[in-house]
Amino acid sequence: MSSFGKKMVLNKMYDHFLHIAPQYRDLRTTDLGPILFITNKLQGLPKIHAADIGCGTGRYSLKFVQHLGEKCHLFCLDNNREMLRYLREYFIKNGSTNFTPIRSDSHNIPLKTDSLDCVMSFNAVHHFSLPDFLRESSRVLKNNGRLFVYTRLRDQNAKTIWGMHFPSFNKKEDRLYELDELKSALEEDKNLNIDSIKFFEHHRVYPLEKLVEQVKNHHYSTFKFYKKQEFKEALHKFVQNILNHYDDLDKIAWKDHNTLLVIKNRQ
Repeated sequence: MSSFGKKMVLNKMYDHFLHIAPQYRDLRTTDLGPILFITNKLQGLPKIHAADIGCGTGRYSLKFVQHLGEKCHLFCLDNNREMLRYLREYFIKNGSTNFTPIRSDSHNIPLKTDSLDCVMSFNAVHHFSLPDFLRESSRVLKNNGRLFVYTRLRDQNAKTIWGMHFPSFNKKEDRLYELDELKSALEEDKNLNIDSIKFFEHHRVYPLEKLVEQVKNHHYSTFKFYKKQEFKEALHKFVQNILNHYDDLDKIAWKDHNTLLVIKNRQ
């Protein structure tokens, strides 16, 4: 893709998240599993300074802070001002003050070198320039600090309800990585080494009405890549596919799969 094309995609994504910010938490599912895994890894530290890159409206950020308590201070970074506004309201509403929202891109983290015990990213790394994100994460992490990358791989995306039944969804979503691609990018950074990889399986059950609502509200940015008429036709076909494959339209069940990379920093 040309630099102009990349800029157009970035602008489209910024506008998308600007528009969806007020209802983002209601439209997306927050998985508790990776939070429990990550906080368990960090429990032994007396104090924790961490950053959530691409934090959105704080769905994962707040759960992270709540599980670690007062010994944790979390820097919440996102380049979208509306996402950060709703994050701030969300934290305050839930009585949490040990956070600092920062408007920033993933490739230029405005935090001190060697200052963090942990950097995290939840379902956002496909929006980043991966080499720049890894370089900056390594810079701000302390020696032996950890980077946690929770994501959906390209082959995992194909097994979602959307990948299986929404026309052209897998073709439109070409930003996701395969595991080998992530491993190769990490091999290019001499300071970062994969410590472990954990795979998560999430059982989902939704009524058709909720699924259609999510699509119409573009809960995945992938839907923004459809042209208007194309999107309308794809949604109609999606509903038909669901009717053909499921008997109980109030309990449409499937399994989502995600991957968590645990990466150690050595400087």
